[in-house]
Amino acid sequence: MKTNELIECYAAGETFFSGLKLPGINLVGADLIGIIFNEADLHEANLLFAHLNRASFAQANLIGCNLSGANLSQADLSGADLRNAILHGATLQGANLRDTDVTMAMLLDTNLMGADLRGADLSGAILTGACLRGANMRQEKKSYYTNLQAANLIRADLQGANMKGVDLSRANLSGANLKEANLRDADLGKADLTDANLKGALLTDTNLTGAKLTRANLTNANLVRAQMSDTDLAEVAGKGAIMTHANLSRSNITQADFSFCRMNNADLSRSNLSGTIFKDADLIEVFFARANLMGVNFTQANLTRADLINANLTGAILRGATMPDGRVQG
Repeated sequence: MKTNELIECYAAGETFFSGLKLPGINLVGADLIGIIFNEADLHEANLLFAHLNRASFAQANLIGCNLSGANLSQADLSGADLRNAILHGATLQGANLRDTDVTMAMLLDTNLMGADLRGADLSGAILTGACLRGANMRQEKKSYYTNLQAANLIRADLQGANMKGVDLSRANLSGANLKEANLRDADLGKADLTDANLKGALLTDTNLTGAKLTRANLTNANLVRAQMSDTDLAEVAGKGAIMTHANLSRSNITQADFSFCRMNNADLSRSNLSGTIFKDADLIEVFFARANLMGVNFTQANLTRADLINANLTGAILRGATMPDGRVQG
């Protein structure tokens, strides 16, 4: 079927075009709202600025397709193959992308607000500046998870996104907005979260081993039982963070502010905490063995039963702190 034939059929009221083979078809700017292309072959088609609101592309072949600027709000792309597709500036608000293959796709500045991305494979995709507010990426079972390995999410807006159990290992999330996002059980191993906003985010049981969080905002974030060994937390803003039972061994936590945080039973052994602020923090039974605590501000902190054996406390401020033996420092 040729382009003009398809446009004429659609204009006459026909919307069902499932299973057709239309590789490379040129539909630039076409008005195809509600069209059905289920299981169709549209690889390398040009759909630049096309109007595809509520269209259905379930199980369709969209490899290498150009959907830049296209409107796909509330479209069904479940199970579609979008490998290497270009969706620069496309609108996918409320779209269904469950089990969709989006590997190596270009989603620069794409609108994915409220999109369903459960089970989608976005590994290697470029999502710089993309908006994923309220997107659902929740892992529902071990064999069913959203894959964002090594994805480029620089400055992406993920505020309030449900990313429970998502694989974000080695992803670049520098400058990303993850405020109040659900990242419970997520894998952020070796991810780059430099300057990221994680204020109020849920990171319980999350893997952050080897991650880079330099200057990240962890204010009031929940990091209970988080795995954070060998992590870079230099200059982090972590006031009020909850990090009980977290593993922070061998980490760089210099010049950070963890005032009013709760780190009870956390492992900070062999970590470098020089210049960090722990004013009014709960540090009960924290393991500080061989940690560098030079110049750390422990004013009014609770260090009851903390293990400070072999820790370097040179220049540490302990005014009003409750020491491991229960006495209050003058």
